[in-house]
Amino acid sequence: MAQLFRREPATTTQERPKSRPAAATGGGGGSTRAGRLRTTIDDVMAELRKVTWPTPDETRNLTIVVIGISVTLGLFLGGIDLLLSNLYRLLNP
Repeated sequence: MAQLFRREPATTTQERPKSRPAAATGGGGGSTRAGRLRTTIDDVMAELRKVTWPTPDETRNLTIVVIGISVTLGLFLGGIDLLLSNLYRLLNP
């Protein structure tokens, strides 16, 4: 289970992707709407490459944990509701 939550340490410096030449961004160098869109897409793709994606085993295990906690909490709250409903009916005939 300890390996389930293992993550790599974060870097202390953020590296910004190098800007593309003006020709690659549609000639505007980021000043036109198409150039800004391309820059935004490039930035998003650079950030997505930095993401540490979970393995299929981690995804399965965490999904099972979430479902288990949800069922347990649902049963607990349902039991409390049933108890309080019956108590209310007993006190207010």
